[in-house]
Amino acid sequence: MAGRRKTDPRKLTAYHEAGHAVAAFDQGVRIHGISIASDQVSRGHIGIDTLHLDRHVSSFREDRGSRNRFLMERHVLVLLAGKAAARRLDPSFRKRRADTPEEGSDYGTARCLIGYFAGSDREAEKYREWLETRVEGILSAPWRWHQVKKLAQALLEEEKMGAKRVREVIRDAGQDWYDGHLTGKE
Repeated sequence: MAGRRKTDPRKLTAYHEAGHAVAAFDQGVRIHGISIASDQVSRGHIGIDTLHLDRHVSSFREDRGSRNRFLMERHVLVLLAGKAAARRLDPSFRKRRADTPEEGSDYGTARCLIGYFAGSDREAEKYREWLETRVEGILSAPWRWHQVKKLAQALLEEEKMGAKRVREVIRDAGQDWYDGHLTGKE
């Protein structure tokens, strides 16, 4: 496609991290902080409450019950939300680097978690596709996407945010969207 400009990598990173944060907020996963400050490993990162998840991962192989499955799904939705938000901002994002299967990557970690509950590779692939569709649905809700945009804008200005600030921006953006639609303003 001639003439197509790439999205600024810093903006893409802000949307990616904001997607994780908004999905975590939606799923009740505690956020510790968020940053788009680059380091040797990544362009940005988010700290979420994985302590509870870490306690249960070892039991996933033995206990595939609904409680563990729900816990896994919530965290996979958060992991996949970064890619979904970046792809919503820039559809070519997927082609560039989003489906990295390396251990420790969002996608690699999601695949590993899903693998504990899937009976076959085909089932795991379909399960991941369903969770990707689910997270796209969460982020396509107008108020959620508004929250992603507002949080990404704040990240671009502030670069690092603690948990309290992240929750404040997400809540204010949700209220802002709601108030705008109640009064007919957008």
